[in-house]
Amino acid sequence: MHLLILAATLAAVHPYSTAGIDHIMIGVADLDAGIAAFERVTGVAPMRGGRHPMRGTENALVSLGGGAYLEIIAPQRDAPPNEMVTGLRALKAPALVGWAVHVVDAKESAALLTSHGFMTSPPQPGARVTPQGTTLAWSTFNLQKPMANAPFFIEWSATTTHPSVTSPGGCTLAAFSVSDPAGDDLARLLGSLGVKADVRKAEHPAMHLDLRCGKRTASFGSL
Repeated sequence: MHLLILAATLAAVHPYSTAGIDHIMIGVADLDAGIAAFERVTGVAPMRGGRHPMRGTENALVSLGGGAYLEIIAPQRDAPPNEMVTGLRALKAPALVGWAVHVVDAKESAALLTSHGFMTSPPQPGARVTPQGTTLAWSTFNLQKPMANAPFFIEWSATTTHPSVTSPGGCTLAAFSVSDPAGDDLARLLGSLGVKADVRKAEHPAMHLDLRCGKRTASFGSL
């Protein structure tokens, strides 16, 4: 009985049961301007998600359905410079800057990738507080020898409702492709977790995103 209750609870807060695309990040130099620019091209207003402690960034979110969402990420105006903050402040237009894969168990997924020859960092806890006062918690890990466009990996806390459930809808993921000089290795990495993604081997790393928002379409690319 307790296992059934736990499974029902997890299903209610996490709209997925296997690894998959969790969120795609659009970087902007200023969050207010980024929110306004996104709404102009899509007709959908992103919802502010809160600040990332110690990282100097803040975000706004839009659900893409199916356990995925879009994160518009910007530097906090008073944040001291770091690599992420400096890179975001240099952006002249919205650009894809990263993506994440959700996993059900971070330790098990990291161990699985290690068994397939990929070196991973130890899972690290993280959290942020939404403007509504709700705490979202997670655990993330990365590749120790990252490929240019490899995702990072996130396990959402069992007590955290996934942002794709609480963020405003109106857009769906029409297409998302990732190109990388190590595209074959990236495809093998994602395949080992059962993640379906459009991965291509190319001379230069790049990402491309197409959204369908009602009768509108919007496209975003990486730098």
